[in-house]
Amino acid sequence: MKQNKKKDNNSKKDRALDPKKKREDKSYFAVTRKRRNRNLMIIVPAVAALLAIMAYAITIYSENLETPGQNFGALGSEHVHSAFAVKIDGVKLNFSEPKYQVQSKYIHVENNDGNTLHRHATGVPVGEFFKSVGMNVTDSCFTLENKTSYCSDGKSNLEFYVNGNKTDSIANYVIIDDDRILIVYGNKNEMETEQDLDALRLTEIKK
Repeated sequence: MKQNKKKDNNSKKDRALDPKKKREDKSYFAVTRKRRNRNLMIIVPAVAALLAIMAYAITIYSENLETPGQNFGALGSEHVHSAFAVKIDGVKLNFSEPKYQVQSKYIHVENNDGNTLHRHATGVPVGEFFKSVGMNVTDSCFTLENKTSYCSDGKSNLEFYVNGNKTDSIANYVIIDDDRILIVYGNKNEMETEQDLDALRLTEIKK
């Protein structure tokens, strides 16, 4: 009987100690959890910052690469400006619209202006600008972004002028500073063309 009572007393003591042990266990896991959370708070932002730096570096690197299949210089290798205008059947295209702004880093219009071409690399032709805004120009046709083409047919013709001088082609022309480029399509007379050229001469080139 005495031995049984002793065992009962020991069992009671063990049960009395259990809550403390549980508290100690909980305390250990709580400390471990806090330490882990603290480490995560340091590691996660560090990894995010590293990924952001890598993404930025890749972007800058890729921007300065030569465009595949083109003989362009590195972005920033040159910066020139010229005035330009495109008139289709007497209507001047409005390149100041937001959808046309800075569609290519190599050659574009910017700052809500639609009259000045900015070329930011060597060897970038005029045709590249029109491609960047969904248009296209060849020696005989000008195509809008809605795929409507205006082609020379003997009655209405596509003509190109560089600094007042008529030229047979414009797509591969590389502008230089202060050039004035006119692309005009329609059934027009010489006087109308001169008026278009005069208007282009008065156009401000924004640098």
